[in-house]
Amino acid sequence: MRLHVLDGLRFVAAFAVVLFHFTARDHSRWAEGLPVEVFPVLSELTRYGYVGVHLFFVISGFVILMSAWGRSIPDFIGSRAGRLFPVFWTAVLMTAALRLWWPTFTPRSASDVVVNLTMLSEPLGVPAVDGVYWTLWVELQFYVLVGLLLAAGITERRLVVGSTLASTGFTVAYLVDPSLGATFTIVGWMPLFAAGMMLFLLHRFGLSRARVGALALNVMLAAWLAGAHQTGSVDAIVSGGGVNAWAMAGLVVVAIGLVGLAVLVRPVQRVNWGFLGTLGALTYPLYLLHEYFGWAVIEVLDVRAGRWVALAGALLVSVVISVIVLHLVDRRWGRPLRRTVTGHLEAPPWLPSRAPREMAGDVVAGVRF
Repeated sequence: MRLHVLDGLRFVAAFAVVLFHFTARDHSRWAEGLPVEVFPVLSELTRYGYVGVHLFFVISGFVILMSAWGRSIPDFIGSRAGRLFPVFWTAVLMTAALRLWWPTFTPRSASDVVVNLTMLSEPLGVPAVDGVYWTLWVELQFYVLVGLLLAAGITERRLVVGSTLASTGFTVAYLVDPSLGATFTIVGWMPLFAAGMMLFLLHRFGLSRARVGALALNVMLAAWLAGAHQTGSVDAIVSGGGVNAWAMAGLVVVAIGLVGLAVLVRPVQRVNWGFLGTLGALTYPLYLLHEYFGWAVIEVLDVRAGRWVALAGALLVSVVISVIVLHLVDRRWGRPLRRTVTGHLEAPPWLPSRAPREMAGDVVAGVRF
């Protein structure tokens, strides 16, 4: 059963980030000054759009575990490659071309663009074609953890214990040595992924003390990290006072609660509005492509038609470009790449070639906990 409301929340997360980038995050594209000066009232709200990242990571914890459940390692890797890379490669090349052509943007070198295509520019210390790519490195680290779980044999107990230990251990390690977060960026975000994973187990298996307890712990860790530490990330890029720590922590709890509502409450699960699925599919290209193309539109329209028309134009162009990429790239090349990657990985004897057989209770993928 497709969870259409979850698709809608994915779009909400991306759109919140888009508004944050256009109307709150410091940049010089508005003729009248910084965004908080151009939108003094709106920016008081949209600066909290940064929580869209938190919401997306919770959704990712749910969706990635759901996509891995009952699959072989080759199929999981193939599904992620087909989902991520065609749109990402297109976004990198389109943004790099725009930065080369647009007079007020700083171009990236050809070698930087090539490294960016690997999705590993951050750990390799290469400047990103677009700063929004930082979340992809966080996601890739989470995929590695899920892949290790698949290799060990996914069971419900292992997920509860393993994800809780990982989120707690990563949080403690981050506090002891914050420099770890510079390379292993997942350490500050793991409770969000773990919360999404616990919501998946609750969705699939129902209530239990262990699942609810693990979820509660991860909610507290995620809220605490947001309020005590991640507010600094927003304060560093937003002028005019930044954000309130308590508000950030509360919004993170609300974000996790919204995902819980979408996946655990039956009337909400049954919502079958097809347009929500389309919005969910637009999320990835919108996130990757909005920033520089939106800034270009702002520079053109702001001095000619005013700030509100420029903002509306930037949002419209971002969505239109995302629709085009979705139909011409994602839906044409995603599945073929998935099949190709899966087929090549299934051949080597050191990887399981058959999807693990799901069993009841705590026995999954043919392995007992």
